[in-house]
Amino acid sequence: MIYNTLSGELVRYASALVGPDDGPDLLSAVITRLLAKQRLSDLKDPRLYLFKAIGNEARSHKRRYATRQVVSLRRPEAGAPPGPDLVIDVVMDLPIRQRSATYLVYWLGYTPTEAAEVMDCRPATVRRYLYLARAKLRRSLDVS
Repeated sequence: MIYNTLSGELVRYASALVGPDDGPDLLSAVITRLLAKQRLSDLKDPRLYLFKAIGNEARSHKRRYATRQVVSLRRPEAGAPPGPDLVIDVVMDLPIRQRSATYLVYWLGYTPTEAAEVMDCRPATVRRYLYLARAKLRRSLDVS
């Protein structure tokens, strides 16, 4: 029941961190590892726990498969506005923690304080990740 309620949201979060091809597998790994130890219903806050576990697993995944996926940035022609593919490529090229903060705050609408709880860090750290992510997007998209 808990999994059915949260699975869509968790798959989207995992996919935002590691890509749509690996997102469902990452969630499966987290759930499998958790269920080997305890039941979802035994957790105090299953949603928060699973978000944190997905973030941790995404960092491990990134280290394991760092050489596997190369994101190519396709620059638009001179004078053309950046297309959605370029924006997605740049976001997917962000470090995991910056991508996680970006997803939680801009896609899910969390406050930096709520995102910090999910990411297990301070709100100031989340704001710093967002600042760095926006700076990279500006540089990559040549937006002033």
